Amino acid sequence: MTSPPLHAVSAPAAHPATPEFCPGCRARLGVNFCPQCGQEAVLHPPSMGEFVAEFIGHYVAIEGKLWRTMGQLLLRPGALTKAYMAGKRVNYMQPLRLFLTLSVILFALLQFSGFSVGESAKEGEAAKRPAVRADIDKTEAREAGAANVARYEVKLGYYNFGVDVTPGGNHVNFGMALPTTDNPSLALTALRTVFPTFQQSLDRYHALPPEQKAERMTHGFFARMPYVIFFMVPVFALFLKLLYVPSGRRYGEYLLFALHVNAFAFFVMALVHLTPWLWGTRLLLAVLFLYIARAMHNVYGGAVLATIARWLVLMLAYLMTLAMIIPQVMLFTSLTSV
Repeated sequence: MTSPPLHAVSAPAAHPATPEFCPGCRARLGVNFCPQCGQEAVLHPPSMGEFVAEFIGHYVAIEGKLWRTMGQLLLRPGALTKAYMAGKRVNYMQPLRLFLTLSVILFALLQFSGFSVGESAKEGEAAKRPAVRADIDKTEAREAGAANVARYEVKLGYYNFGVDVTPGGNHVNFGMALPTTDNPSLALTALRTVFPTFQQSLDRYHALPPEQKAERMTHGFFARMPYVIFFMVPVFALFLKLLYVPSGRRYGEYLLFALHVNAFAFFVMALVHLTPWLWGTRLLLAVLFLYIARAMHNVYGGAVLATIARWLVLMLAYLMTLAMIIPQVMLFTSLTSV
């Protein structure tokens, strides 16, 4: 008689017997659930129906955590943060899980709805110096310098951040203009010294047709932007910490607030991408910025004018940081993909 292979697993019984010890923490059992860690005593391979039932029970059911959490997040700015800090956590989704869930939904929506990131050169500067720009467009690439385009732009050295207001929608532009080899900067000279092939890669990139540039940048956006957004959460929390230094709160409390606020931002940006009306887009963006100010006041208190001042500094610092990081990510993507 041959012995069964070592990796063989016997089929589960129709009615598994209750084990003597908990499979998770090894505490002695006597009930259907472990009194120490709460794990089920009787375990068996789950069926497809049980998987579906568990998903519906935890996420889709009316009384589930998802809907309860979303109600607090959308209708009561700062309420989730205050509830978590007060110890009321069992009835709501964990902050990091909520953040990741909504971020995945947003980026999946963008990817499957034709969202594109294009590259263009500013009018009048294309012949003078190469310009790498990440033009984050909602539907189609806008024509730079068109008569019906109102451009509002802020320049920070090599970086620029702006918004184009057009009859068809608003376009957010993150740009980076690199000086030529005839008039190099100290930073670019150091970069070309450390990476001797930098200029060759940049020249090959600018030789590509606009369609290929847009394709490379769009691919890089979806490959790397989720990591950038995740990295920006602790940066957002750090700015808050600096703004509220006298309060003596711990950094973790600001990180919790940042997770909730960014989760709300993901939800709003998904609606912005879906709405076909220009007035709807502007209204949603206004709601987003006002929500952050309201949440700050509800969580941290203080005078209204002081909250507004902190909110303005926070928005300015955060947008300036994004304006410098996003073009560098797009530049790295475009050059390494050539």
